[in-house]
This record gives sequence, structure tokens and C-alpha cells, in this order.
Amino acid sequence: MIGIAYQYGISLEELQAANPGVDPHFMGVGLQLIIPIGGEIPEVLPTPTPVPAEWSQPTCYRTGDGGAWCLMLVRNTTQAGLENLSAWIGLFTGQGENLTGQVANAPLNLLRPGEAMPLMAYFAPPLPQGLEARGEPLTALAVAADDIRYLDLPVQADQAVISEDGGQATVSGEVVIPEGIPTPSQLWVLAVAYDATGKAVGARKWESAGEGSFEITVFSLGERIARVEVLIEARP
Repeated sequence: MIGIAYQYGISLEELQAANPGVDPHFMGVGLQLIIPIGGEIPEVLPTPTPVPAEWSQPTCYRTGDGGAWCLMLVRNTTQAGLENLSAWIGLFTGQGENLTGQVANAPLNLLRPGEAMPLMAYFAPPLPQGLEARGEPLTALAVAADDIRYLDLPVQADQAVISEDGGQATVSGEVVIPEGIPTPSQLWVLAVAYDATGKAVGARKWESAGEGSFEITVFSLGERIARVEVLIEARP
């Protein structure tokens, strides 16, 4: 619900007050909300429907300061690129009481078909033990086939060098800029680390103003790193 409130430029409290019978954490597609626009006559508008994608439930990893990093993996199962990915992640007690929540955004704006990327949110301490994390997709928009805002560049990544304890991995490589393609004005490379069960345990982004060679060290928030995947976003 906080993502919807942000979209219409109102506070979460205003939206909740206009919809007292709606549970903000469990809203299904097609639900209608009263949107109090400008404090005037409320309008009834449908909730935004994210483009279908494969969303996992978040996994949280405790940090040494008593907080937690929560990662919610989204996989693009469509035939088009996806952008503006966001989700709500909430922490609940064993009795179902919501203690806190926040909007998690994607480290890259673009997720190509077949790729996966974790949305990450940090919850500050103190946090009690025994918490359960739940997530709800908020936004995911399809990128048109003729969209010219992104460059389709191949990336050549060397095999990731994983430390003996599996706590970190370093991957290096190069973003190939074919002849006739302009040097990108903005270039991001994202390294996503996974454990042996396929859960995302860490991510780190590298940024450049056009230079294509990169080296990224990503650290695990949880179990040993088993593999690393590399994603790219480039703007002309």
C-alpha cells in the first residue's frame, strides 16, 4: 500500500484512513481502493497490476549489529525486458503481527528476459528473534521492443573466484561494445551471488561512465557462495 500511496502523492496514513477495511499487506490483484486525491472527492481506482514475473518470498540474513538484510528474488519469465521493479517487504512475529516494513527497489532498472535479480532492504536494529519475512510485488513494467533507452551489449565475465570459506567471490570481465555502437554514457554491472540451493545471498553493483572492464567482489550474507551471475544495464 505504501507504494500505491507514493504513486499518487499521498501519505500512507491518508490512504489507510480512506480504506479502513483493507489489510495493506495482503491486497490481491483487482482490489479497488479509494484514493483521496488532494483531500477532495475520493476516486475509486484499481490497484496497479505488476507485469507477471516470478517473485520469491524474501529471505533475511541477520547482521552483526542486530539488524537484517532481506533479499527478494524476481525472475523475468516474460519475453520482454522489465523495468521499475519494486516490492514491499515486511517483518512479522510468529503471531502474524507486522512489526515493520519498507519498499525494496532493484539495484538495476532493467531486467532482461530469463534473468533474475534480488530486491534488497535493510532493517535497522534492534530486531527480535523469530521474525518471518513476507513480500508483495508492487511494480514491474514491460519495456517496449522498440525502446531506445537501453543498449544491448554483451558481457564477457571470467569464472568467479570463490574464497575457501565461500564468504566472498570475485568476478572480472569486460562489457563488449561492438563497432558502430556509441560508448555508453552510463554503465552498470551487477554481480549476484547464490548459495547451493539457489537462494541469492548477496549482490554488488559496479558503475562506470563508459569503461568496459570491471572487477567486482561480492560478499555472502548467509550460506557459502556456490555461483555468481552477472547482469548489465547500459544507457546511450
